[in-house]
Formats: sequence, C-alpha cells, structure tokens
Amino acid sequence: MITFFTFHPEHFNNNGDQGNLLVLEVEAKAAGAQLVPTTELEGADFVLFGDASRAAMRHYGEVLDSLAPVLVSRYQRGAATLVVGSCYERFAADLGIESQSMPRRSEFVSQDGFFGYRNTELDLPIVTRSGNFVATSLFGPFLAKNPEFLVQLLEGLGVEAKLSPARLEMIAEIQRRSIGG
Repeated sequence: MITFFTFHPEHFNNNGDQGNLLVLEVEAKAAGAQLVPTTELEGADFVLFGDASRAAMRHYGEVLDSLAPVLVSRYQRGAATLVVGSCYERFAADLGIESQSMPRRSEFVSQDGFFGYRNTELDLPIVTRSGNFVATSLFGPFLAKNPEFLVQLLEGLGVEAKLSPARLEMIAEIQRRSIGG
C-alpha cells in the first residue's frame, strides 16, 4: 500500500497535474500495489502540490506557508514529492532556490532527462530534484511524460515498475514530435 497526499486537488490542477496520481495508481496497480489517499502530509509516501491559479494561491497562501517546513524536510530527505508550477514558484525560496523575472517562456522542453511543457516568467531551473523529490515548472501529467523518473519513483516507493515497451515508445514519439526532433 502506498499512501498519497494531494493538496486541494479541486484547485491545484490547472494543467491536469492531478493526472500524476492516475499515472502512479495505474503503474502501482500493474505491479500489485495499491494507492490510498491520506490527509497526513508529513507521513504520506507520495505528495503532490499541483499548479493553481493566482486566486487559489492567494486564498491558500497562509496554509501553504504553514506547510513549507514539511516540504523542506521532504526535500532534504529526498522523499517522494512532486511540486508543480505555481507551487514550485511559491516554495522555491524555502528550498533555497533563487529566481528572477524573465520574459515569459512558453514551450516544450527536454533538459537533463526531463521532458514537458512550461509556461513561466521566472528563471527557476526546469527541474529541481533531491532523490525522489521533484519541483518543476513542467505542467500536466509529468510522470506520464518522464518514464525514467517514474520508474525511479516507483522503485523508491518499493514497487517494481513494469512499463510496457509500447508505452515507452509512445512517450518517446510524443517527445520527438513536441520538440521538433
């Protein structure tokens, strides 16, 4: 059994970020494991903070601030966590990452073994990683687009990943077409 915590999925899902849980659930089930929700951020096996609107970020601002120490602890331990988009921007300074404004970048990118779509005005690294903790400016179902990391994440959660060759080829083809390769 793998427990997961997701922060207000009804508001933190701008670009389908909650789809990461579906990917994790499908792959865990294929390996004989079950994904189970929990309300406990600190003790969860996997944590997801998706991208949200500016209004949602303002509305939940104090709560997000109160959760920063737990995320920093997860980062330091390399605990299985995915922080996306506006939440990455919000927690970057807590994680020791400095950023500055830049002209908006809206593009598919492939860098350091990670692939996805980003739309940002901050010069944050595309991916900040510590073990199985990833903070990223890449939106949507990140795990579906990054099978190497998905395998590492599953193994870190004690699950033997069984990604099919057909699925891996489909992902590779999507990446080739998206970045013009």
